[in-house]
Amino acid sequence: MKVFVVSSRVPFPLEKGDKLRLYHQLKHLSESHEVTLCCLSHRDLTAEQREALAPWLHGLHVVKLSWVKRLWRMAWSWTSQLPFQLVWFTERAALREVRDLVDKTQPDVLYCQLIRCAEYVKDLHHVPKVLDYMDALSAGMHRRAHSETRLGLRALRWLFRSEGTRLARYESRIFDYFDATTIISRNDRLLIPHRDRDRIELVPNGVDLAAFSPPQERPTRDPVVLFTGNMSYAPNVDAAHHLVDDILPLIQHATVRIVLAGAQPKASVKALASDRVTVTGWVDDITEVYRSATLFVAPLRIGTGLQNKVLEAMASEVPCVLSPHAFAPLNLPSSGHATVCHDAASFADAIDRMLGEPEANHAMAKRAKQAMEAQFSWETHGTTLADILCRVSEPREV
Repeated sequence: MKVFVVSSRVPFPLEKGDKLRLYHQLKHLSESHEVTLCCLSHRDLTAEQREALAPWLHGLHVVKLSWVKRLWRMAWSWTSQLPFQLVWFTERAALREVRDLVDKTQPDVLYCQLIRCAEYVKDLHHVPKVLDYMDALSAGMHRRAHSETRLGLRALRWLFRSEGTRLARYESRIFDYFDATTIISRNDRLLIPHRDRDRIELVPNGVDLAAFSPPQERPTRDPVVLFTGNMSYAPNVDAAHHLVDDILPLIQHATVRIVLAGAQPKASVKALASDRVTVTGWVDDITEVYRSATLFVAPLRIGTGLQNKVLEAMASEVPCVLSPHAFAPLNLPSSGHATVCHDAASFADAIDRMLGEPEANHAMAKRAKQAMEAQFSWETHGTTLADILCRVSEPREV
């Protein structure tokens, strides 16, 4: 089967969730199918990106987007009903280039990651198409509009609300253009505003179980509370501030240290660094960061989707303290795999209690690890995606 994939980013390096998801999907699909990847970008491919992706691809194309045209489109975006991020990513010249590549490649099926790429393929009715919603982006934007409290960003609430409404309309409308749709979790599927949303098929994220494994021995130095993720992504930025500004002052354990590990930390995140808080920036081997952690804490309040960071922490057998936003998409039993907290005080209490209960933490982390092995391997979910693409590509009876 020939699969043509359209992505809004080059899926390497793996510093963002959508890149990590697509990278492993490409890797799995390439084992049995001929895969061509078309990425939207304002930059040329680097040698490192080509080297990382070449083993999995029959063809690799970058369609260049113009910064000048992007800014011009955004200046007039208020006149369009499209979500702002679609205006940002959709360019007429690029659209023609993508469709020319489809014509030359003659794929059996198109796979479009995220609705921001949907305009490029939605009207290609001669090729079966699958859309990966990934997350319920509209719900995430509405949550951000209602949760933003930091001074200087409150004025942007109207923008987030507008984008959330635009995204919701588009998520509903675009459903009917595709032969099949996928999403990360049941929770996100429930948030897609379409009457037939139950037909959206679940393709969760996975975790590299070989790479993310527990250490032989846990470190015995001062306890480390870890939070990871791309530190320019708004939900992670909000969670980092919540952890340091609201939760840390309530923690009674005097020697606990906070580690915020992840690429592209915003200036506001860098400013959180202190004698009790380490902001690492990009880490070459994030697996070692998990192995050095005492607890993993994800106090996410906004955003949607199944968090790779949680899967990685659980696979590494790090005891987890999670917000409902971080825990619910796992679809695991409500107790026994992580401690779920709803506010700063309950997070601080849980951290203090768990630092004094290493045996109970170990048992909980073991159960979470077993759940990762049973339900969240990239290979299993890659097979699910391949089956969907094969089914959609089959000739239809007339």
